[in-house]
This record gives sequence, C-alpha cells and structure tokens, in this order.
Amino acid sequence: MLQSFYTGNTGLGANRDWLSVISDNIANVNTNGYKQEVVNFNDLVSSSLTTFSAGGAPKNREIGGGSFVGSTTKDFSQGAFKNTNQPLSLALDGEGFFIVRSPSANDLQYYTRDGNFRIDANGDIINQSGYKLQGWKLDENGNMIGDLEDVNIPSSLAPHMTSKVSFEEPTNLDSSVPVISIPFDQNNTSTYNYINTMPAYDSLGNSHTLSYYYRHTDETARRWEVVVLLDGEVPTGTQNNTLTLEFDDQGRITSASDGTNTATYTYDAQGNQSKSGNDPQPSFPLTNGAASPLSLTMSFDNVSEVASDFIFYSQQDGYGKGDLMNISVSEDGVLKGSYTNGQVKDVAKLGVATFKDKEILIRKGDNLYLPNQKTFTPIIVPGGVISKVRSGMLEMSNVDISKEFINLITAQRAYQANAKTITTGDQIIQTTMDIKR
Repeated sequence: MLQSFYTGNTGLGANRDWLSVISDNIANVNTNGYKQEVVNFNDLVSSSLTTFSAGGAPKNREIGGGSFVGSTTKDFSQGAFKNTNQPLSLALDGEGFFIVRSPSANDLQYYTRDGNFRIDANGDIINQSGYKLQGWKLDENGNMIGDLEDVNIPSSLAPHMTSKVSFEEPTNLDSSVPVISIPFDQNNTSTYNYINTMPAYDSLGNSHTLSYYYRHTDETARRWEVVVLLDGEVPTGTQNNTLTLEFDDQGRITSASDGTNTATYTYDAQGNQSKSGNDPQPSFPLTNGAASPLSLTMSFDNVSEVASDFIFYSQQDGYGKGDLMNISVSEDGVLKGSYTNGQVKDVAKLGVATFKDKEILIRKGDNLYLPNQKTFTPIIVPGGVISKVRSGMLEMSNVDISKEFINLITAQRAYQANAKTITTGDQIIQTTMDIKR
C-alpha cells in the first residue's frame, strides 16, 4: 500500500516538470526565433510477473510505478514573421540556422534562428549579444572566396582607377550624316559630327572628363574617326588617342583600332559575333600625383552604324572614394553595401547551417544552440539553397499560446489528481489502522 505514495509522487514530479516546460514556453512567447519544447512522458514499472495457467496460457501481472519526464523535444516548425523595416533584421524562410561566432576567447560557432542583427563600429554584423554573423567574402564578380568568416561591411570604398570603358547598346553612329574631310579642330564644330563626354577616375579618386569627338570620314568604307581628349586637351605624352572604327553593310562593327591595337569582328550566318585581336588602348599621362598614365581599354563591341539618331551609352569601371550609406540583403543571402559614390557592392554571402538530427541540439541561452557530441557536423550551405533569407523581417516564437494554456490546465489537474492518490492512500492506511480499535 505504501507503493501508492511513491507512485503518486512520481506523477507529481513528472507534472511539475511539465509545468516548468509550459512556463518556459509561455515566458518565451515574444522571444525571436524561439522553438517551443514538448514534453515526452515515460512510464515506470514497479513489478512485472508472468505466470502460466494449468493449460499453459501466459498471464501477466504488472503494476506500474508511476511516470517521469523521459525527454523533451524541440518543435522546429516555422514561426510567423513580423515586419521591422530594418535591413539587418533577417529571418530564414525554411530550414537551417544562422551561424554566429562567439566574441570571447573560446571562439566557438553557435547556431540561431534569431536574426536580429546590427552593424557595429568595426563594420562587423553582430547579434544583440555581440556574436558575429558568419559568411563568405565575395570577389568583384560575386564569387565566394576563402573560408567562412566574420561578415564585415566596409565603411568606405577606396578609389578605383578607371581601366576599362565599354560602349553598350543602343550606342549608334548615324550613317546618313555628312562625311568630314578637313582636319580635326576641337574648337571648330564643322570638323566633327558629334561630341559626348563621360567621367574617368585616377588612382586618387580625382574625376577627369573624357571627351569623344566622332568624325564620319568615309561613307563607302563606312569608316569613323574618334578623337579622345582628357579634360579638353591632349597631354604631352598621350598615346593612341585617335581611333578608327569600321562597319559592314548591315551597320555591324568590323574593326576598332588605335594604330597599335586592333580588334577585329566577324559574324556567322546567324549574326553571332566573334572577336579577335586587342581593343584600342589610349593612355594619358597625369601630373597630379596619381598613378600615371591613365591607361584605358576601350570596347566598341556593341556599337552600330545605321541611319538613325546618334545615341551614346557608355560605362566605365572607375570611381572615387565612397562612404557607406545603407545595407541590403537579398533573399539568397547576399549582403550589399550602397556607397555615396554610387557604387553598390556585393560584400558577402551568408552561411546557413542545418543538421541531420537537429532535435538534439543543446540550448545555450541567448537564442543560441550548440551541437552535442552525438550530433553530426553541420551541413553549411550559402543562403538561398535550403531557405530564403527575408530582410526586414524577424521570425517570431512558434509557441501556440492557446495550446499552452490548455496544457497548463491539463498539467494542473494532473498534478492535483496525483496528489489525490497520495491522500487517498493515506486514508486507506488510516482505515486499516482503525481496525484494531
């Protein structure tokens, strides 16, 4: 009979633990990225005896010893999103965890669903506890380089010297304009058909003006001369600044030459372009302390010559110094910095980790998880592979408050019922003792 006391006591302990888990879930209803815990009860067996009847049929006599909380399971279902309008508020739409590195000496990597990040004074992306977000650096072409490391957004961009100029569609030289045969004179507008300008930058970030004077020199050969000036003049020592362009009878470019370098173009039956040789490379000496000369590779691949209006559209790869204005994050985890010099630079790509058995990750507080010794090494992939990154959003707790209230009532009643079994057992013992009276 005394066994009922201990059986009831295990029920009290098990439901007390359940109440603790429920309380923890409710307490974290507003915790970003929190995943609720679910209690798993196991039964205890006090005695188990199997006997056999005269006919050989087995009979079991089993008396339970109560219950206990055998384990808890994390519910990793997706939480709802809330809008913050902050670009470094990030949420994972799908599987996985953000990877953050401890700022302390242990240098451990932790995993979290809480994407409440900000940029610190050093340009590192950190969470609210100072843990540094992990990702890969990107090169100029947007390719990931090196190992996973702290994501850092440069607060400024150093100047980049212009090295390449390209003329893009719909750049067109009007084939119907008059042919000019007199020598070029920049001060005489009758010596050229068109003029246009564009900026170029030296190694110190100083802006210079490139002026292009277009002269239609041969209608039959469909030839044009292009004179390139730097800041309105031809500095002493300038090389290859007079270019020659030729086109075929369909207005497609066939050659671009500066007298030293010549790019030649051919076309197949489908009109696909092939190119050989070297693009024109004019160069201009500089005397302002910047690296000299300003040497430019000029691509005319997409220039046409048809009877239509003159259109000038060009791009160059240089820029002056720029300071960080804002940050954006794409759904594939690419962090972009926008700078005051007009540049938008792909800086880094976020890493996302997942586990084969995420249920046994260990909670470490601060919305962080660590793998234990039985957890396989995480699978780390770039953002956008197993989940999309939502910028300006935070994942909310996935605690179902109404369900937890129902669990709270159930746990309370179960606790009371187990307490009642103890008091009932006490009453039975008292009744037994009263037999003697």
